[in-house]
Amino acid sequence: MHRIQVPVIVGMLCIAVLSSASSTHTEVEYEWHLKRDRDGIQVYVSKVADSKFKAMRAQMVVETPVRSLVALITDLENCQKWAPTCKRAHIVTRLSPTESIVYSHNNLPFPVRDRVAYSRVVWTVDAHTGIVLMRSHALSDDQYHVRRGVIRVTDAMSEWRFTPQAEGRVLVESFVYADPNGAIPAWLTNLLMVDTPYDTMRQVRKLAQTEKYRQALVPFLP
Repeated sequence: MHRIQVPVIVGMLCIAVLSSASSTHTEVEYEWHLKRDRDGIQVYVSKVADSKFKAMRAQMVVETPVRSLVALITDLENCQKWAPTCKRAHIVTRLSPTESIVYSHNNLPFPVRDRVAYSRVVWTVDAHTGIVLMRSHALSDDQYHVRRGVIRVTDAMSEWRFTPQAEGRVLVESFVYADPNGAIPAWLTNLLMVDTPYDTMRQVRKLAQTEKYRQALVPFLP
């Protein structure tokens, strides 16, 4: 079996994804509007109070173990295979078996400058329900620097939530809210809000069912 190093998440600033439709872990009120319902995948967007940027949520049900999904999301070397904008990502500091500081570089179409972020990523497991949750928050610490030519995002949060269902299925839910720290054309915003999360979920479903991830070992999961 492959052993996947955790905890990590690829940098999908505007596509990486939070929690269930019924609740979040912030005090923000969301009013979700369905933007796409295709091939078993739903994508929603919501306005965010006091912000000109919207939040995004996506969900689907897959037939694969939770472990396979976690193994895929934490496989940084192959982030570009399932996250359309991910150019590269790596662990900066491993704080514990379930917590890390992660660097992510997101490749955006010309002439928009690429976005990068340093994020604190935390994984939790509910022993009673089997729900596995990843939370990621971008950091603004001055100790982290970026090279010229890219823009650093410091106001972003995302989550993945994997909820076991009957008959070996898993409800996969994702969320993201991010301030890109600079102007982004409307056409690209629309792409990031609907097309990109939809494509991400399709690839996650496809890859998580492959032998590589079904046989992978995740240290904090049984």
